[in-house]
Amino acid sequence: MDDAEGAARQGDGGRRSELYDAIRDDGQELAASLIRLLHSAAENSHLNPTDFQCLVLLRLGGPLGPGEIAARLKLATGTVTSVVDRLERHGLVQRDRHPDDRRRVVVRPVGLPTEAGAAGTAGPGILPGFREPMVDLHDRYSEAELETIADWLHRVGGVLRTFADRAR
Repeated sequence: MDDAEGAARQGDGGRRSELYDAIRDDGQELAASLIRLLHSAAENSHLNPTDFQCLVLLRLGGPLGPGEIAARLKLATGTVTSVVDRLERHGLVQRDRHPDDRRRVVVRPVGLPTEAGAAGTAGPGILPGFREPMVDLHDRYSEAELETIADWLHRVGGVLRTFADRAR
């Protein structure tokens, strides 16, 4: 670890310490904004936030068993059954037999709407107009900067997942 990083970690001030504080504070604000966005997206899609989270999880993670959904969303298996029942009634998911174990079930997403012109986007297009300002934001950065941002997001996501898994 270099001297600046060591000083920042020990709280000795300096520019690096200021940047760590800004990342922490902005990260907390980002987390709060993502929660608000989740609730807005859920409301716009006529789902409750838990059902919406499950739908997004399935959209990003592909078919999952109910136990996997419960573990990833930190829900009881009975709750997951109710969530999947509601999503199935909306025509958004389907239960299928597990391809490797016919005694098990997997839940897969179906019939997800996407924003017009947003082919390949990661989530359902339930907030019309959201994609455009994000593209505009990304256009401000060079390809190298976007690579750094993408790397950081990937790594911080891993840290958050690990921490959440340990916080049981």
